[in-house]
Amino acid sequence: MSLDIDSSEVPPTVPTARGRDWKRIAAGVAGTIALVIAARVTFGGALVAAVGIGVGSAIARQRGRRLTRLSSWIAAVVTVAVVLIGFAGFEAMRMDPGTFRQIRQAMDSSQAHPSPPPAWLERIAPGAAARANARTSSANPTFATAFGVWSIIVGSALVVAMFASFVGTVGWLATLPLAYAITGSWIGSRAEVGRGTGRGTGTGTGTD
Repeated sequence: MSLDIDSSEVPPTVPTARGRDWKRIAAGVAGTIALVIAARVTFGGALVAAVGIGVGSAIARQRGRRLTRLSSWIAAVVTVAVVLIGFAGFEAMRMDPGTFRQIRQAMDSSQAHPSPPPAWLERIAPGAAARANARTSSANPTFATAFGVWSIIVGSALVVAMFASFVGTVGWLATLPLAYAITGSWIGSRAEVGRGTGRGTGTGTGTD
């Protein structure tokens, strides 16, 4: 009788495990579909973000740490930005060397021969066109060229940051359910840490 009572009090762990497996399978299917759609919309950028999260997770495990939601998002965005900068640099190296010379000549030509102001501006403020041309001609050409290059660099950096943030966020959202399907816990949750600590504390309860 005592054996029957003891056996009936064993917690039903099998249904819990099956429910967890079904959740992981559903999360894996949903994450795969979401990542495929995101990859097509972002021209493969979402896959780059997913790879970045995987690399960041591997580095964190080597250091004895775990990725948080913020660090995984940063890994996705930074990876997309690095790949985008590398792609832009590669395309710039493939360009004809005379392209940059033509761009500089176009900038110099636009500065030397600026477009005339509209007629209504001359009617409102007579002599505005002459004053604008005088300021343009008296400006330092070296400073103007440096300012133009700096404007291009800053503008390109802003475009890369905005594009990487958008694509990295889309890829990060699509990767979250896949990470749950693979590891059994959501990124940034403490469920896996609790299971790891519970293994050591539960060894002394099942010896009887």
